[in-house]
Amino acid sequence: MNKIVLGNTDLELIINEIIDTELDAIVVPSNSRLLPSGTTRCKILRRAGSKVQIECNKIILDIVKIPVGDAVMTSAGNLKAKHIIHVVGPRFGESNVVAKQLMFATWNSLKIGDEAGLRSLAFNPISIENLGFNTKICAEVMLPTMKKYLLEKNKNLKKIGIYLKDLPEYKDFENVLDGLVA
Repeated sequence: MNKIVLGNTDLELIINEIIDTELDAIVVPSNSRLLPSGTTRCKILRRAGSKVQIECNKIILDIVKIPVGDAVMTSAGNLKAKHIIHVVGPRFGESNVVAKQLMFATWNSLKIGDEAGLRSLAFNPISIENLGFNTKICAEVMLPTMKKYLLEKNKNLKKIGIYLKDLPEYKDFENVLDGLVA
């Protein structure tokens, strides 16, 4: 199964590049200083143009450092999406604290988009590219967190797309998604 409905929101798994999405916002994993890092983030920031990095730099002037699990939103510059939600994901480790941080990163990304009145968000798996999470563990944290938020707190979000790079990533997410509706 690649799509379920949670409350009033469609949650869909998609094998494709996130960069060309026309959903309202792209959720981009980031480091705590909102600097270019990681293949996906660099690619998105390059395509978005310098305006987005300038916005990130202004945020960092005020905050200095974004805590792990938190998110901030900027415009999307030259992208088809309207906004970018920059989320600081955790580095994988042995502790339950790390899973909790990934849960907060997912929750806070949904919350910031929802509170801004956005109707759709595009996610990549958080913390798998450079931070050591495998896709299965990421799916086991992100999808139940999304379900809980969408059923208990959501006011505006109507569509969540999870963009996956290949069939193995897709299968890991699909297995967890199937378990959410069983």
